[in-house]
Amino acid sequence: MISSSSIARHQFNKLGILLLTCLSLRAAIPARGSSHAVTVAVFGLFRPERVDITTPHNAVVSIQSGAAEVKRVLGSGQRLQVECRGEQLEVKVFEHDQRLLLTSSADAVRTEETVCTLSVPGRIQRDFSGRLEVVVRRDRLLPRVTVQEEVAVQQILRAEMAAQELEALKAQAILVRSYLRTSTRRHQNDGYDFCDSTHCQFFTDFKTADDRFRQAAIATRGLVLTFLGKSFQPLYTAACGGQTLARFADSNQTELGEDFPYRSVSCSFCARHPLFEWETTIAKQELLRALKGESAKDPSEIIASLAEPGGAGELGALKQATRIRVGRVLGWNVIRSNRYSIELQSDSVKIRGHGSGHNFGLCQAGAIEMSRQGKSMSEILSFYFPGCRIE
Repeated sequence: MISSSSIARHQFNKLGILLLTCLSLRAAIPARGSSHAVTVAVFGLFRPERVDITTPHNAVVSIQSGAAEVKRVLGSGQRLQVECRGEQLEVKVFEHDQRLLLTSSADAVRTEETVCTLSVPGRIQRDFSGRLEVVVRRDRLLPRVTVQEEVAVQQILRAEMAAQELEALKAQAILVRSYLRTSTRRHQNDGYDFCDSTHCQFFTDFKTADDRFRQAAIATRGLVLTFLGKSFQPLYTAACGGQTLARFADSNQTELGEDFPYRSVSCSFCARHPLFEWETTIAKQELLRALKGESAKDPSEIIASLAEPGGAGELGALKQATRIRVGRVLGWNVIRSNRYSIELQSDSVKIRGHGSGHNFGLCQAGAIEMSRQGKSMSEILSFYFPGCRIE
């Protein structure tokens, strides 16, 4: 006797063969125009044990187990569910009415280039354009998306700069593209080029809107920032608070790269930003707990060192390490930038600072204001990156 699940699986396989033979994918994928592609790990902060994949159009899906690879078609309205089971994946395909069509174990699941929706149920959902792959790494799922560089530039630009000033957006697009070209080694041992968090660059939903973000990316297509004829990793910060930072004197700062001598630039353009100046107060014991285990230094010594007078070059690396540690433990609103000083009080610590972010490179708030004042993208980039060229 043939079970209903066997009949459903047989019908699903027939549908897959028919669609693979007869259909061309209708996903609205931007023209490639560029040979560069980047692979981005997504949803890593959520440490997912399960992800769901859906698509508005029929999409080809490959399910790999060992050397064997089976291709299926994920129909519009169907749902592909992928769960982590030790070192393998458990793959299920559901019909739109939640009937189970297929169950399989696998080492990897891949889609051909298409537009699809990836979700961690109950936590996050995003649309992506490109080739999606899900594998297991370190006992958790690793979803990663391979996209054309210009698609990535648009997605990152929408996430990294909330502005409508076109020249500022064009300058930012060049920085995003330059970063993509020069920073692929950040995760070279992890199986992808970039992550989708602030560790690299925000990488969010794919959109097809013909807005200023898309216009800025198209207008600067292929352009990167260079210094002495060589592209480099350009950094940018939300607001510099009146002055960008130079490379720290007491650290080689490999995260800044070695191809551009970051210099301090005085900037009055971000003066109206709400975090041009800021002040916070925190209980001393709470700050000590946050710094515990950060380094071989005693937390009390760290606080005492930061309370001493000293320029950004002398204390810069310590200030940055402290900001990052406190941000991860207590939240990023306690120490908002690398430009700050602390004042020890009886049982609390008062922190005064300028700007938002790491304070290196382009000041986004300043670039927006420069654009409002009629400055071009070239003038904006020349101001924050003296001696550089757009090529």
